[in-house]
Amino acid sequence: MITARFVKKLPSFQLEVDLMVGKETAILCGESGAGKTTILECIAGLSRPDQGEIHLEDRLVFSSDKGIDLPPRDRGIGYVFQDYALFPHLSAVDNVALALRRADRGKATEYLERFGVSRVAHRKPGLLSGGERQRVALARALALEPRLLLLDEPFSALDKASREDAHRQFLEVRRSWAMSVILVTHSRAEAELLGDRIYELKEGRVEETEPVR
Repeated sequence: MITARFVKKLPSFQLEVDLMVGKETAILCGESGAGKTTILECIAGLSRPDQGEIHLEDRLVFSSDKGIDLPPRDRGIGYVFQDYALFPHLSAVDNVALALRRADRGKATEYLERFGVSRVAHRKPGLLSGGERQRVALARALALEPRLLLLDEPFSALDKASREDAHRQFLEVRRSWAMSVILVTHSRAEAELLGDRIYELKEGRVEETEPVR
């Protein structure tokens, strides 16, 4: 479970966040510039809130009052960036291996197999399709065995057919991994399809809405 209550001042507005996510998929939904990515960055430790606290399970990973601000590597969080952030000079399997301890790096191919991309293990990102890059990025994030997975519009760069396939695969993977997931999208339809809980960002505030089933 993650509990995040914090304030972050942005150039044009103040972002006020109050989230609690169990072992489920929570969606952050809203227009571009609403602060969705900023929330993920604060949770991951890539950006610092101005005030508040972030708890990940039984650990306090950020507290403005107590002066706690754990670096990203110590938070146990997997992050799939919108552009996937794969290292272009490394093969797919080597990108995944970076998330593993040195003694476990031989298991990188197993993670690629889970996502059906072991056939491209030795290709570099520039030679992969958008769907293949997305699956490699997800394999790398899950190789960390995170307690929390953050996904920043992971399907936005895919064409319609690839996106639908990626949605199905995400739902299949989600059922087999017991962890908290926060996924960012600007699509309400995608939010309804993938989310157990939906939060909308409006005028700097986070409001929970009920999924329509």
